[in-house]
Amino acid sequence: MGAVQGPVCIVGAHGRAPVHDMIKAKIIEIFSSIQGEGLWVGRPQVFVRFKGCRLECVYCDTPLTHSKIRNARIEYPPFSRQFETRPLEFSVEELNGALARFAPSSLAITGGEPLEQVDFLEVWLTQLNRRYEILLETNGVEEEALKRIIHLIDMVSLDIKLPSATGEPPYWEMHDRFIEAAGPIGHYAKVVFDEKMTDDEIERLTIILQKHAGLVTVFQPVSPVQKRDLKVCLEIFGLFSEKFPGRVRLIPQTHKLMSLL
Repeated sequence: MGAVQGPVCIVGAHGRAPVHDMIKAKIIEIFSSIQGEGLWVGRPQVFVRFKGCRLECVYCDTPLTHSKIRNARIEYPPFSRQFETRPLEFSVEELNGALARFAPSSLAITGGEPLEQVDFLEVWLTQLNRRYEILLETNGVEEEALKRIIHLIDMVSLDIKLPSATGEPPYWEMHDRFIEAAGPIGHYAKVVFDEKMTDDEIERLTIILQKHAGLVTVFQPVSPVQKRDLKVCLEIFGLFSEKFPGRVRLIPQTHKLMSLL
């Protein structure tokens, strides 16, 4: 780790002011839960959900990220499912004040797509001064933004988006570059899929996993899993399990199975 810098300042017409007093982020909600996805499943975490994402996956479980809401909600007391509301935009100090009410020292920075607000993330995470263990959950396409903050986080959960599941165009090359950028720290891929995964997607995903030999990949069936053709999903997973023994996992959204936030 490099040395943590002190407050960053800019000079304006009225003199110097700390950037963290001025820059703000749009955050939908802050709440406590148990991590239900990926390799950190089962860890108590505080979730900070950033608003906005340039992708519009058909299975997105955070529709508010594309809405015109004006208020955020903060769970209090923790694990109570009771919420206070406040304006959508947070300064660094306001966000830190909200987090101070929660016990876990592990944060899940999620969205939406947090890296679309990387200017705020860079200032905020620097000011946190490593007080928290940080998991970044990302759609895996914002390579340049990741490079700016990678030294400030502990684990990257990056999506590999399949057109058959997302309804979006393919992002194979962008995912490839993103995985390269994530190399210096812990990271894993998450593939949300269903029975409609195509042969071309299987081939393209295989190429990525062959290229990135250390990449552990979590296959996550689209929720609700009860509506999936699980026989086909298990066959697809079996193909990758055979090709990449020890490197793939099949993990549904466990927090939904337990009716957690």
